[in-house]
Amino acid sequence: PSNGASPPGKGSSIEMEHVFAVKNQEELALYQAFLQDARPRLEEYIRFLQAEYRAEDLPRCIVWSDPDIAVRLVSDIPVPAYTNDFRVMFTPDLEAWRAIYLRQLDGSPECETVRRLRDYYAGRLSTNHVLQILGHELAHHSALFIDDFDEYPSPSTWFEEGMVEYISRKWFLTPEEFAGEEDVNHQLTALLADRYGGHPLEDFGSHLRDGDHAGLFFDYWRAYLAVSRVIERLGGVLEAFDACRRWRDSDS
Repeated sequence: PSNGASPPGKGSSIEMEHVFAVKNQEELALYQAFLQDARPRLEEYIRFLQAEYRAEDLPRCIVWSDPDIAVRLVSDIPVPAYTNDFRVMFTPDLEAWRAIYLRQLDGSPECETVRRLRDYYAGRLSTNHVLQILGHELAHHSALFIDDFDEYPSPSTWFEEGMVEYISRKWFLTPEEFAGEEDVNHQLTALLADRYGGHPLEDFGSHLRDGDHAGLFFDYWRAYLAVSRVIERLGGVLEAFDACRRWRDSDS
């Protein structure tokens, strides 16, 4: 997600500060080790965003945060990954993300689909999936998107959220992981459609309730699947950006 406020412009250097918001020394050591291991891939990804998608104004810092600090003490956003022009707030805790994704299954009757999804989230997530979440937030800073943070949400929010999910998955996930995520998204949207469906993508997020992770992610997975279909039909990511701009221009 994105959460507002655009300050004056900044340069496009990847020399962002790294800040730690943690509750104890053990957590600090774990997050520092994660950053040390991930930094080469992360910086390569940022250079890719700058070159391919005009990520010209990056956040000033990444805050590597304890999940409780991110969702309760700093913001009321219900997942510990969000961005604005000042900073990205993000937890690199794989177990925290595993628990968050499993909450999508709360309230669903036990069935074979639920069992498959539970097994997937319990056993198949990796560091690649965690880095992809951070990559999602950084991709929001592409200047190719037609709306700014202070216009969030807008009728094209679904396109932006689906596109940053697609871009970050393509970069950080293996082909097998990429295919697995898309299959899981199909299963989840089918599972949750009776509860959360019925509204157009242009109303992204309008029906959500606080703390409802199934409802929150339902719109993200719908948006991703829609963008994936557009990219497949048009032949590329940049072609999809052009199509979205033409759609908004014709609607204004």
